[in-house]
Amino acid sequence: MSGTGIKVKNSVDLLHERAAECRQNGYLLSAKKIGTGAFSKVYLGYATPDKISRNYKLAFDLKSKNHNMVQLYDTFRSPRRFYLILELALRGDLLEHINAVSHRKDSPGLCEEEARRLFKQIVNAVKHCHNNQIVHRDLKCENILLDERGFVKLTDFGFACHYTDRSALMNTFCGSVAYTAPEILLCRKYCGEQADLWSLGVILYAMVMGKLPYHEKHPRKLIQLIRKELPFNHPISSGCQELIQKLLQWQPSARIPLHQVTTHHWMTPSLTGTDPDFRLRATKSDIVNKSMAFHRTLKEEPIGPVVGRSCQSGSDTRPSFRRSQTSRPGGPHRTTVSPQTHFRPGARSACCHRHELPQREEPPPP
Repeated sequence: MSGTGIKVKNSVDLLHERAAECRQNGYLLSAKKIGTGAFSKVYLGYATPDKISRNYKLAFDLKSKNHNMVQLYDTFRSPRRFYLILELALRGDLLEHINAVSHRKDSPGLCEEEARRLFKQIVNAVKHCHNNQIVHRDLKCENILLDERGFVKLTDFGFACHYTDRSALMNTFCGSVAYTAPEILLCRKYCGEQADLWSLGVILYAMVMGKLPYHEKHPRKLIQLIRKELPFNHPISSGCQELIQKLLQWQPSARIPLHQVTTHHWMTPSLTGTDPDFRLRATKSDIVNKSMAFHRTLKEEPIGPVVGRSCQSGSDTRPSFRRSQTSRPGGPHRTTVSPQTHFRPGARSACCHRHELPQREEPPPP
């Protein structure tokens, strides 16, 4: 057998092994891959009727879905992997949404009203983390998911860090280069909260401009671009531009803190009719049509131990921008499979996420 044939056989064997592990724990893996990362793959799967009958929380939440809270439904592990059962974000991630809207209106970026509503949710999620002494350290459009009602779900806490001393500095180089603060790119010790602020600035820029502020993969070359004036290639309001600039400050201590972000005049316009829960403005038919298309795709997918198929990345055509690559520190890895769940009549569904986690690094003592 040729080398290619052996590689394919080994890959198929691994996929069957993962599917068998899920099946033993009450979940069926499908061939539908719905996401991928530097150390993870996300597959759609199904919770079996027996599993649902024995897990009240899973059964109740799948039937109701009348909340906007992230849920962890279930966990299990095999000798080689750790599995998380998570809810399904039916409308994909923020990157996909920006690209879809940009393509539909044939101009880059979201309108400021929609960007504001989404950004408020993102800021509130990050603020909640910081209030609980957790920094995310990998904030990017791909890690912001949208559920079927348009609510934001912040995900991928693989490099989140819990700290007890706000003055303690961190030194792990992690995150996606395009969203990474300059002090991290320069391999300096950094404040995790201030690094998250920089990433929020990049996210807001991407939302309203339809692209990342700096297109460079090499950290040193990226630093040179960051030192230059921030480019705004098409008009946005002065308030939005000001907020982005206050977040993308070279000096970490000069970045606008979260409590000032939430009260910034661009974030609190005196407009009537503002939706208090900051949902995406979408018609009922838009949501129904997308949901029906998604479910038609599911029906075409085989259910069971077969997994495989490459993941679709963001559109490369104008005015879309590409997915970023997450930088991970070296060291041994653990494997995680995380099924996400979603209920629909006549079926039980879950998504399986294989995530390889590096060793964590806690901030050094002050």
